[in-house]
Amino acid sequence: MMSMQVESPVFISVGEPSGDLYASFLACDMKTKTPGLRIFAVGGKNLVESGVDVLVDYDRMTTLGFTSGVLTAYRNYTIYGKIARLMYRIRPKTFIGVAYPGLNILLCKYAKYLGCRVYYFLPPQIWAWGTFRKYFIKKWVDKVISVFPFEYEFYKKMGIDTIYFKNPLFERLKKYKRNDFKKRIGLMPGSRKSEIKRNLPVMIELMRRIAQKGNDIEFVLILHSSLIGVGRSRPFFTSLKALLQDKAIITSENRYQAMKNCDLLIACSGTASLEAAAMDIPQIFFNRPSFFDYHIAKRFLKIKEYNLTNLYYNRKIVPSIVLRNADYILQRLFIVVSDCIS
Repeated sequence: MMSMQVESPVFISVGEPSGDLYASFLACDMKTKTPGLRIFAVGGKNLVESGVDVLVDYDRMTTLGFTSGVLTAYRNYTIYGKIARLMYRIRPKTFIGVAYPGLNILLCKYAKYLGCRVYYFLPPQIWAWGTFRKYFIKKWVDKVISVFPFEYEFYKKMGIDTIYFKNPLFERLKKYKRNDFKKRIGLMPGSRKSEIKRNLPVMIELMRRIAQKGNDIEFVLILHSSLIGVGRSRPFFTSLKALLQDKAIITSENRYQAMKNCDLLIACSGTASLEAAAMDIPQIFFNRPSFFDYHIAKRFLKIKEYNLTNLYYNRKIVPSIVLRNADYILQRLFIVVSDCIS
């Protein structure tokens, strides 16, 4: 399988929704090609549905950027200890870290100590920043698995054994056809609470301004299912509803169909932007990073393009706004959106 040498039991470590989705594709592929394979994981709903034995839910681990990572470093270290103890008990032969390098690089090291064959799926974005992490990857990871052609080539040039895994999501998304033609704008503020808190106020004010123009447009806030009023997420969901004040419908059911039924999507995450591009949905990308993230990025990032879709296709096909100033983001968004719906 893609030149992977998989031996049971397998342990997969996921720390966020997009990683959970892609890990489920990989898990299904492994189980199909190696019947009887035992797979354990730190993960979420998608991995559960793919038949993986999920031992720890990743929900408490989701963070975004440098600031969130610093604030939750101690918590992640505690989680690392818990996962390490699970791995010691299970004694996996194969370990697969999926994205989330703040935790998974350390787990790769521990997996090596246990004698695992170690893979890193959706590896650290060393092409963007933190090239020093290549030394950790070379030391503790046997093979990297990438779904992005530009990333695959970058890692190969770094002398790191890399496998290209053709993005399975693209074929899956082609099946969606629009079945509701009401004039609609979809809002995708992100999958992590920290980024939603920064981006949603801009979206709310944008909705208010568009509504003032008298357009008969419906707004739908498309969220990941983990954020819709279940368990620890219920207070957060309640606060979202209070902020929206009925300006938009909130949904997480059949997320991709909800996206396809929109005339325009305003996305704040790279994964959502790439999914929209795969479904040929017109979109605008914006993100309002934290103060610390923004100024660190300006100093250390080696790329000038922040949108994953534009990076994937190596051309600017999505309007992209990445700024700290909410008023300036709003002004630019309003102009672009007004042009799109006029």
